Amino acid sequence: FSPNSFAQDDTNDYWDITIFAGQRTSDNFEGDEDIEEGEEPFEIDFLNDSSAGIILGWEFDYNRTGELLFSHSSTEFDGDIELEDMEVSISYLHIGGTVTVSEGKVPIYIGGGLGVAHLAPGDNSLDSETRPSANLGIGAKFTFSERLSLRLDARGYATFFDSDGYLFCSSSSEHNGCIIRTESNMWLQGEFTAGATYRF
Repeated sequence: FSPNSFAQDDTNDYWDITIFAGQRTSDNFEGDEDIEEGEEPFEIDFLNDSSAGIILGWEFDYNRTGELLFSHSSTEFDGDIELEDMEVSISYLHIGGTVTVSEGKVPIYIGGGLGVAHLAPGDNSLDSETRPSANLGIGAKFTFSERLSLRLDARGYATFFDSDGYLFCSSSSEHNGCIIRTESNMWLQGEFTAGATYRF
């Protein structure tokens, strides 16, 4: 390789930024508040709600990119539970990337990442939760110009908990103990988004 060829490759390096919005769906939790002997635990779910976020991407090689993803949604608990504020925000911060699997007018790619999920109840008497999480998804880009494109993604998030663990705990007089018990090691959310990507 000549020095000129390396210089030419360097000029092809790029960064891009994507601003996106979409919709979230959620798996449920098992609740464990005020359960008396002989009663069955009740389920706690989250309302489907909108989400928004940002992705910072950079070129790794000819068909792979690195990505830093932040996605946020503000939703509500949906179940037989009484709180002063039913809202809960759920945010993901992941580092990962994509691999192009089909080139053409509309490139198709698969992607994933690892990071953390942060769940913050609106009721200040309850503790927030930060847990390890991962995502896996598929997407497509519709290019309008050298710098601007439309990005569509379908992504699944998995957040990892201890089996038979407890969430959203509090020692206050209003909520003595924990309001949610997890009976599995993993909690799932799905997200469908559309975003505008700018390359620089």
